[in-house]
Amino acid sequence: MLPLPAPPIAGLRTSLLIGLTLMLVACKAEPPPPATRLDTASSPTAAGQVRRLSALPAGVELRGKLSAAYGWTDNAGENLLVLAEQQEARGPDGTQNATLYAAQYVLGQDRPRRLWMLSDGVTRCEFDASAAFDLDAIGFPDLNRDGALETIVGYRSACASDVSPNDYKLILHVGKTKYGLRGLDRQGVRWLDPDSGHLTGLPLPDDCSPQGQQALQAKGWEKDFEPPYLPGCYTDENDFTSAPPVFARHMRQQWFALMRQQEESWLKQQHE
Repeated sequence: MLPLPAPPIAGLRTSLLIGLTLMLVACKAEPPPPATRLDTASSPTAAGQVRRLSALPAGVELRGKLSAAYGWTDNAGENLLVLAEQQEARGPDGTQNATLYAAQYVLGQDRPRRLWMLSDGVTRCEFDASAAFDLDAIGFPDLNRDGALETIVGYRSACASDVSPNDYKLILHVGKTKYGLRGLDRQGVRWLDPDSGHLTGLPLPDDCSPQGQQALQAKGWEKDFEPPYLPGCYTDENDFTSAPPVFARHMRQQWFALMRQQEESWLKQQHE
């Protein structure tokens, strides 16, 4: 809204002041659109602002129901990340499938060019099949500081009939190259005893190395799982053997931050 003009005052000085005010208001830049949540466990700064999209451009393949889409511009050009989920009805044999699709596209050419695609999920499940993206895990850091953003996608899947940990994967794409941490999440691990008010179950791990998992199990906490499959831990960091150290360090931080967030959410549900 423009400021109200000053009362009529004779003289050239007043006219100049009013004109200058109008010019400043007219030239004021519009605020940028809000960015999506970037991964908070890192310090590297994104090269471009990431925005959440509600529609996909022509030429982009959508497999299943759109879960989320993000767009950004960096040194590699205009980019698009598409996440989709597909839950199938139970088949004649009584089994069920649940599938996830993720893909990154480079835009701005004659047609969108797919840089990579990920497809995962559960097939022929005789119980309840589920597969869903963890939108809190989505991140767009610039870990190698080359001006082109990497993408981080997290998701869980399960074939179960009870409340138990899901398979969890946290995937980093650097261009077409994929790195991942794969393990179990914290769903249904700790329970609040209604009588004593104490928590039962395996505490949240803070070290997923083989030695760390074995040390935690040696304390007698977990009987249903064995290393390297303790809930809240990934199995190994083998994908990062030849990668820059910052990749594994960042993904490790992200993993533990997400497991801690999930643990807090699970415990909060029990208080409600």
